[in-house]
Amino acid sequence: MGDVFENAEVTGIDLSAIQPDWVGPNVKFVVDDVESQWVGGKKYDYIFCRCMAACVADWPKLIRTIYDNLNPGGWVEFQDCDFNYYSDDGTLTEEHQFKQWSKSLVSALESIRRDPCPGPKLKGWVNDAGFQEISHKRIKVPVGPWPRDKWFSDLGAMNLTQLLNGLEGFSMRVFCGILGQTESEVQALLDVVRKELRTRHLFHAQLDL
Repeated sequence: MGDVFENAEVTGIDLSAIQPDWVGPNVKFVVDDVESQWVGGKKYDYIFCRCMAACVADWPKLIRTIYDNLNPGGWVEFQDCDFNYYSDDGTLTEEHQFKQWSKSLVSALESIRRDPCPGPKLKGWVNDAGFQEISHKRIKVPVGPWPRDKWFSDLGAMNLTQLLNGLEGFSMRVFCGILGQTESEVQALLDVVRKELRTRHLFHAQLDL
């Protein structure tokens, strides 16, 4: 955004200091919590919020805060998912450990009121906050390169890579800290899940973004 809009001032916010140092002169990163009180009195023309599933305790409150911190005529864009994996052709079933893993993950996160599936609810929350000219688009994101369409096949391949790379990080704190499983139990489950995910055409899983 900073490169495309050179006259704009771009501020990125994250809980962790993981941002690069090599940024443009009009870009800065701040370590902060978007659910805390917004300070500084500055309002924005455009706010972008992505991949906050299971990160937000009170979505309606956050969206109202965003509304209050936009300039008149400003825009907000959300991109988030529904972690309930499914298949249109019935190939993903309850027998698959990947399905059981995802159901357990969703259930555990819901038990601590960290919504893992905000995507389908965003339109309603945005409307309730008072936004106008609302547009909502649902995209099916495949897990793996199984689609015949090249664009979706490439998307699925990238999604599979990030899922495999992040599987342990997604799982350990939730399964051990919330569900009370041991580390060895979780690792054994993840070994089976990885094997299933790497078996091409075992199932045609996807999620909604």
